[in-house]
Amino acid sequence: MKVRHKGVIIGRDSGKVMVQIEDPARTCGKCRGCVPLLGNRTSPEDYVVRSQDPGDKYQVGDQVIVDSEMRPVMKAIGFLYGLPFTCLFIGYAIGRLLSGNDSVGGLAGVVGLLVGAAVARPITRRYFVQEPEYKVVSRACS
Repeated sequence: MKVRHKGVIIGRDSGKVMVQIEDPARTCGKCRGCVPLLGNRTSPEDYVVRSQDPGDKYQVGDQVIVDSEMRPVMKAIGFLYGLPFTCLFIGYAIGRLLSGNDSVGGLAGVVGLLVGAAVARPITRRYFVQEPEYKVVSRACS
Protein backbone atom coordinates (compact mmCIF):
# COMPACT_ATOMS: atom_id res chain seq x y z
CA MET A 1 0.00 0.00 0.00
CA LYS A 2 1.42 3.34 -1.01
CA VAL A 3 0.50 6.82 0.12
CA ARG A 4 1.13 9.95 -1.89
CA HIS A 5 2.07 13.31 -0.45
CA LYS A 6 2.46 16.71 -2.04
CA GLY A 7 5.57 18.66 -1.16
CA VAL A 8 8.10 21.30 -2.16
CA ILE A 9 11.80 20.71 -2.69
CA ILE A 10 13.68 22.89 -0.21
CA GLY A 11 17.23 21.66 -0.74
CA ARG A 12 19.65 19.44 -2.65
CA ASP A 13 22.59 17.41 -1.40
CA SER A 14 24.70 15.04 -3.56
CA GLY A 15 22.02 13.24 -5.57
CA LYS A 16 19.33 13.63 -2.91
CA VAL A 17 16.59 16.19 -2.50
CA MET A 18 14.97 17.39 0.70
CA VAL A 19 11.20 17.67 0.38
CA GLN A 20 8.99 19.56 2.80
CA ILE A 21 5.70 17.67 2.99
CA GLU A 22 2.64 19.88 2.60
CA ASP A 23 0.48 20.35 5.69
CA PRO A 24 -2.46 17.95 5.24
CA ALA A 25 -4.67 20.23 7.38
CA ARG A 26 -4.82 22.67 4.45
CA THR A 27 -6.37 19.92 2.36
CA CYS A 28 -8.70 18.18 4.79
CA GLY A 29 -10.19 21.11 6.73
CA LYS A 30 -8.23 21.12 10.02
CA CYS A 31 -10.53 18.71 11.85
CA ARG A 32 -7.66 17.52 14.11
CA GLY A 33 -8.97 13.96 13.82
CA CYS A 34 -5.68 12.52 12.60
CA VAL A 35 -3.23 10.91 15.00
CA PRO A 36 0.46 11.21 14.11
CA LEU A 37 1.78 7.66 13.67
CA LEU A 38 5.41 8.56 13.10
CA GLY A 39 6.29 10.24 16.36
CA ASN A 40 5.54 13.45 18.17
CA ARG A 41 5.87 16.19 15.62
CA THR A 42 4.58 19.61 16.46
CA SER A 43 3.32 20.33 12.97
CA PRO A 44 3.22 18.43 9.68
CA GLU A 45 4.62 21.62 8.08
CA ASP A 46 7.93 20.82 9.76
CA TYR A 47 8.11 17.32 8.24
CA VAL A 48 11.04 17.14 5.83
CA VAL A 49 12.06 13.92 4.05
CA ARG A 50 15.09 12.98 1.96
CA SER A 51 14.60 11.26 -1.38
CA GLN A 52 16.85 10.07 -4.20
CA ASP A 53 17.11 12.21 -7.34
CA PRO A 54 19.48 10.21 -9.56
CA GLY A 55 18.83 12.19 -12.75
CA ASP A 56 19.02 15.63 -11.11
CA LYS A 57 15.57 16.36 -12.56
CA TYR A 58 14.24 18.45 -9.70
CA GLN A 59 15.33 21.88 -8.51
CA VAL A 60 14.76 23.82 -5.29
CA GLY A 61 11.24 25.26 -5.29
CA ASP A 62 9.68 22.54 -7.49
CA GLN A 63 6.36 21.16 -6.26
CA VAL A 64 6.48 17.36 -6.39
CA ILE A 65 4.47 14.25 -5.56
CA VAL A 66 6.17 11.84 -3.14
CA ASP A 67 5.29 8.15 -2.65
CA SER A 68 5.85 6.31 0.60
CA GLU A 69 5.33 2.67 1.48
CA MET A 70 2.81 2.19 4.29
CA ARG A 71 3.01 -1.61 4.71
CA PRO A 72 5.27 -1.44 7.84
CA VAL A 73 2.92 1.12 9.40
CA MET A 74 -0.10 -1.10 8.75
CA LYS A 75 1.67 -4.14 10.25
CA ALA A 76 2.59 -2.12 13.32
CA ILE A 77 -1.01 -0.96 13.77
CA GLY A 78 -2.19 -4.56 13.38
CA PHE A 79 0.14 -5.74 16.14
CA LEU A 80 -0.56 -2.75 18.36
CA TYR A 81 -4.32 -3.36 18.40
CA GLY A 82 -4.68 -7.00 17.36
CA LEU A 83 -2.33 -8.68 19.81
CA PRO A 84 -3.80 -7.18 23.02
CA PHE A 85 -7.37 -7.96 21.98
CA THR A 86 -6.44 -11.50 20.98
CA CYS A 87 -4.81 -11.94 24.39
CA LEU A 88 -7.96 -10.55 26.02
CA PHE A 89 -10.13 -13.28 24.49
CA ILE A 90 -7.57 -16.01 25.13
CA GLY A 91 -7.23 -14.90 28.78
CA TYR A 92 -11.00 -14.88 29.21
CA ALA A 93 -11.36 -18.35 27.66
CA ILE A 94 -8.61 -19.86 29.80
CA GLY A 95 -9.90 -18.23 32.99
CA ARG A 96 -13.47 -19.31 32.26
CA LEU A 97 -12.51 -22.88 31.38
CA LEU A 98 -10.28 -23.37 34.43
CA SER A 99 -12.59 -21.79 37.02
CA GLY A 100 -16.07 -22.13 35.51
CA ASN A 101 -16.79 -18.60 36.71
CA ASP A 102 -17.41 -15.54 34.50
CA SER A 103 -15.86 -13.15 37.02
CA VAL A 104 -12.58 -15.03 37.06
CA GLY A 105 -12.73 -15.26 33.27
CA GLY A 106 -13.21 -11.49 33.04
CA LEU A 107 -10.29 -10.87 35.38
CA ALA A 108 -8.12 -13.25 33.37
CA GLY A 109 -9.19 -11.41 30.22
CA VAL A 110 -8.05 -8.07 31.66
CA VAL A 111 -4.72 -9.64 32.64
CA GLY A 112 -4.42 -11.05 29.11
CA LEU A 113 -5.13 -7.59 27.66
CA LEU A 114 -2.41 -5.99 29.78
CA VAL A 115 0.13 -8.71 28.94
CA GLY A 116 -0.74 -8.40 25.24
CA ALA A 117 -0.27 -4.62 25.37
CA ALA A 118 3.10 -5.01 27.09
CA VAL A 119 4.25 -7.47 24.42
CA ALA A 120 2.82 -5.48 21.50
CA ARG A 121 4.70 -2.29 22.29
CA PRO A 122 8.24 -3.59 21.58
CA ILE A 123 7.01 -5.45 18.49
CA THR A 124 5.43 -2.24 17.20
CA ARG A 125 8.56 -0.21 17.90
CA ARG A 126 10.58 -2.70 15.84
CA TYR A 127 8.63 -1.64 12.75
CA PHE A 128 9.50 2.01 13.37
CA VAL A 129 13.26 1.65 13.60
CA GLN A 130 13.52 3.67 10.42
CA GLU A 131 11.01 5.89 8.71
CA PRO A 132 9.34 4.84 5.48
CA GLU A 133 11.35 5.35 2.31
CA TYR A 134 10.12 8.22 0.18
CA LYS A 135 10.43 8.47 -3.60
CA VAL A 136 9.74 11.55 -5.74
CA VAL A 137 7.53 10.30 -8.58
CA SER A 138 6.61 13.47 -10.50
CA ARG A 139 6.17 17.20 -10.50
CA ALA A 140 2.90 18.43 -9.07
CA CYS A 141 0.50 20.61 -11.00
CA SER A 142 0.15 24.03 -9.41
